[in-house]
Amino acid sequence: MAKIGIIFDFNGTLLFDGKYHDAAWRIFLQDLTMQDISHKEMNLYVKNKSAKEILEHFTGYELSSDMINQFAEEKERVYRSLLSKDRPGLAPGAEEFLNFLILSRTPVNIASTANIENMNYYFEEYNLGRWFTWEKVVIASGDIPPKPHPDMYHAAMQKIGLEKSETACFEDSEIGIKSAFNAGINHIIAVTGDSKNESLNKRPGVIACIKDYTELNQGLDILGD
Repeated sequence: MAKIGIIFDFNGTLLFDGKYHDAAWRIFLQDLTMQDISHKEMNLYVKNKSAKEILEHFTGYELSSDMINQFAEEKERVYRSLLSKDRPGLAPGAEEFLNFLILSRTPVNIASTANIENMNYYFEEYNLGRWFTWEKVVIASGDIPPKPHPDMYHAAMQKIGLEKSETACFEDSEIGIKSAFNAGINHIIAVTGDSKNESLNKRPGVIACIKDYTELNQGLDILGD
């Protein structure tokens, strides 16, 4: 690949924050239902589920989009408060890798299903402007179909002037990998340090599987020719 650019998912890829999302859902749902939420219930009804699926299961009602969005943002406020308390760093090796990409003039972008409040928080807390341009980042804004649709990756590539044949990406979920592959990206690196999902290396388009960025060789050798 003579020219290469890289698009990152964020949550679970650049920031290992799965436990904070899980804790936030548990706290929020216990306040909402006034009942304890067991570990079994979390695994069955929260993990890998959409906000709609989670909320309608625990409330027992079909909810309007406005109500789902309101509840989901309340959960995200709990999530951000947990992050602010612990202040976890980016994934191991991520800052060093991003610095290398910028020094080597490699185009980079983010395609994330995070909402605008969360992405604003990440840019401020982690000084993401060192590597990424806010105006080019693609997030869940309501005007673009979310992953696994390919639209987020199409938009992220277009905003930094990349063709699919010039693009590699880092993802941590089956939905995200499917989104990138559907967008025509065939150089996908699965990051498993947060999800612990070792089966991601079997997904179409995945060329490598790493726990974190400390496993990368200096440079882009992992991306192939």
